[in-house]
Amino acid sequence: MNTKRFHLTALSLAVIGATVIGAGCASHRGAEPMVKAPADGDIGVPATYRAWPSFVPTVDKVGGAQVREIYINPVGLRAQKGEAFAAGTVSVMELYAARKDAAGKLLMTPEGRLIKGELSKIFVMAKGEGWGASLPAGTVGNGDWVYGAWQADGKTAATSDFSGCRSCHLPMANTDFVARYDEHFMARMR
Repeated sequence: MNTKRFHLTALSLAVIGATVIGAGCASHRGAEPMVKAPADGDIGVPATYRAWPSFVPTVDKVGGAQVREIYINPVGLRAQKGEAFAAGTVSVMELYAARKDAAGKLLMTPEGRLIKGELSKIFVMAKGEGWGASLPAGTVGNGDWVYGAWQADGKTAATSDFSGCRSCHLPMANTDFVARYDEHFMARMR
């Protein structure tokens, strides 16, 4: 696994974007690109993501005994329904184990919602101009998105194989490979 991680702040996204754009221009002149686009696993957990807006309300996954919280950065929040998300968009999904009683039965709120237990993993999706074209041959294409998967500490890699992430997002090509796209825009219209 590549040990280099990109921490996506507004400044680093601007620098990466400008460098990638500049590299594209340089490549037309025959020069080598100045920076390589990140690969799956290079995208770190943004330090301030919990201050970002929720992408959709909390998602209960009863079958998987999970509760998911999904955030999107301000760049992604500017997208309009029917558009692809802009380069610089970052989405973070927290996975929590759903709490169970002593007999192993899922605990629910009076409203029928799962109750969050411990945070287990943090997944990150980030989009950059031309990043998809930089991925190794044979990688399942998801446009210009790259992925990161981390343990609850946000520092320890949860996987080095992102084929599961890419395969799960592949059927969502018509929504820019983003799950819950329609749900997000319906909630924004209210």
